[in-house]
Order: sequence, then C-alpha cells, then structure tokens
Amino acid sequence: MRPAAPTAYEAVCEELDRRRRIALGFERIEALISLLGDPHRALRVAQVVGTNGKGTTASALAAALEAAGHPAGAFLSPHVLSYTERVMVGGVPVSEGEFASAMAGVMEVADCHGVPATQFEILTAGALEIFRDRGLRFAVLEAGLGARHDATTAAPAEVVVLTNVGLDHAEYLGGTVEEIAAEKLASVRPGSTLVLGTDDGRVVRLARETCERVGASLVELTDDRVGDSATADLPTHLARNARLGMRAAEVLLGRPLAEEERGLAARGARLPARFEEFEVGGARVVVDGGHNPEGLAATLSAVRARFGGRRLTVVFGALQDKDVVSMLRAVEEQADGLVLTRPRGSGGRAVGPEELVRRYDPRDRAGGSAAVFESPSDALEAAVGRRAAKTGWCW
Repeated sequence: MRPAAPTAYEAVCEELDRRRRIALGFERIEALISLLGDPHRALRVAQVVGTNGKGTTASALAAALEAAGHPAGAFLSPHVLSYTERVMVGGVPVSEGEFASAMAGVMEVADCHGVPATQFEILTAGALEIFRDRGLRFAVLEAGLGARHDATTAAPAEVVVLTNVGLDHAEYLGGTVEEIAAEKLASVRPGSTLVLGTDDGRVVRLARETCERVGASLVELTDDRVGDSATADLPTHLARNARLGMRAAEVLLGRPLAEEERGLAARGARLPARFEEFEVGGARVVVDGGHNPEGLAATLSAVRARFGGRRLTVVFGALQDKDVVSMLRAVEEQADGLVLTRPRGSGGRAVGPEELVRRYDPRDRAGGSAAVFESPSDALEAAVGRRAAKTGWCW
C-alpha cells in the first residue's frame, strides 16, 4: 500500500524545513516584503526582543490589545507542535489551510524573483501578509535572533520591548551582556518607544544611551504590581513577562488597561512548553523549553516556589550549540533524579543522551548517575514511574 501523499500543509512545512538556515542582513526580507506590497505599512507594529520571555511577553501584549478592542496578530518562534503556532490571530493559531496558502505564496514569489529567502524570512513575510489580509490593526513580532539583522526589524516598530539580556547566541551577537544588548537595541528608531523589562544596570545604561542618541522614548518597567491579581496564578518569571507585555500595550493604546483587560491579557500569555503543567500517571509534570542557563534557572526557581520541597526528577535534553555545562550544573543542584534524552525535531542539532554522559557525566544532587533514554516519551515514562512511587513531581 502506497503511503498517503502529503497534504498541502505538510508539503509547505517540509519545504520550510528545507529552507532553514541562518543568514544575516535585510536584503532578502526587504525585497520579499516589497514584492508582497509592503504589508507592514498597513499595520501598527510592536517588536519584542531579548534573550528570554519574548513569546510570553508578545502573547500578553497581543492579548491586551485584543482585550482593548483592537484586532492583533502575533508572530512567534519557535513552534512546539505545529508551524501554525507561529502565526496567532485573536490568541489562536491560524488554520493549516490559511498558513499553507500564505507561506506557499510567499515562497513562490521569492523563487520567481530569485530571492533566496530563509525559513524565518519567509515566515515573517507570510505572517505580515496574513495580518494585513485579515484587516488587523496591530502586529506583534517576536524577534528571532538579536535585532540588528533580524528579519522582524524590516517592519519598523513604533514600540520595541526588550525583555532581558543573557549570554545566548554568542557566536552571532557577542560574548558579553553589553555586546548582546547593543545588538538587541539596534532596532530602536527615532520617534519610537523602548519598553525595558530588565533592571540589569549594564542594560539599563545602554538603553538610556541608545534612546538619547537616536531620539526615542524610554519606558522602564517598575514592576510595582507584583501583587497584581491578574497575574497571580502565573509563575514569577511568566508573571513579570506578562506585565511587561501589558505595559507595552498601554504605551501603544495611550491609556492604562482596565482590570478585566489585564485578566484577559494574562490568560493570553500562556503558551505551549512555557511552564506547561500536566498530571501524568499520578505525577505532576512541568514541560518547559528553557534553552539557556538564565531560562533554566528561572524555571527551576519557579518550580521550587510552586511545589516546595517535593522530590524532583528532571528529564533533560539539549542542542549542541547551547551552554550545556552551565545548564547541567543548575540541574545537578536541584534534581533528585536525572533522566537524559534527545529532543525531537531538532534537525540533527541535538546532543544524544549517551554523548551527554560521555562528555559531562551528570549526576543528581545525591551523586546518582543519570538514566538514559533516546526517546523523550520513554524518558518521561521512566521519570513518571520513579515519581509515582515517591509522591514527587518531574520536569
């Protein structure tokens, strides 16, 4: 029996996978959106940049605008289960049919005009086209890599939101917080507003200098609503990101959000694999895609704050270009049990679990060796089995 032919959506996803690469510069994305009729010009654009928390911040921002009565789209990355998660309208992914039609059209335009656009550039252009064709007023764009050369910067933003700055993607952005911050602040333009979500003195200083130099306004998040009822159910780091998105929405709207609008924005800040909680086989499971030391530390802190001293088994997998040493060090300090696996869908970029053992020999905090499972589902099953017998939880 012949295998079923791929659907139009599946064929588009396969082609997008094939075009995945990192290429800096604006010549391709600018040519592409020009060929599409400059869809960003019909939209009011907000851009979210930073090391961690961009997706939650962008989602809360878009949800706040929606709650205030202004149709908004959010362009997010990466996706967890479906490419459609990258293009959100009204807080939900667009349909597979709409996604496939838009992205296939963008790729056809690129190919017909000899524009060698990357996967991310195609997705950015396609999202802007969808938002325009839907008649939306606002587009919230999550940057993919830095800002100076990121495709989302080709759509000039009236508000830029900087969540925080950590040492990630150093091979592209620089080896210090100051160097990376400068890359992420590069999309701030004359007349725009920067909404700053970090109190790191190094970043604050650079943000103030940048805004003064280019003629932009600066709004610093005071986070004086830590007891905010709207975000009370969110882990600490997600709550702060949600409040940052709401503050950016207030800048765009020119008024404070009402309490009901804040509540809707907080609910819209929830995304897959961002401190996503499940009950599996009697064990509490938290799924989180933290991929750098700062993100992992924030998640571990939130886990301890929510669940206290209950026993913890960590299921861990990582990509080759990440700071695996620092992440494993954080895990070893917290884990009562450790299970290593290989992330799926990584395009060959993942470190295998056996390789993690060979290179780093990670241990749990009692000195016990890590269990190894190639399949993430097998790894989770093993972790849940351990915890079910000990009334603990796993992450």
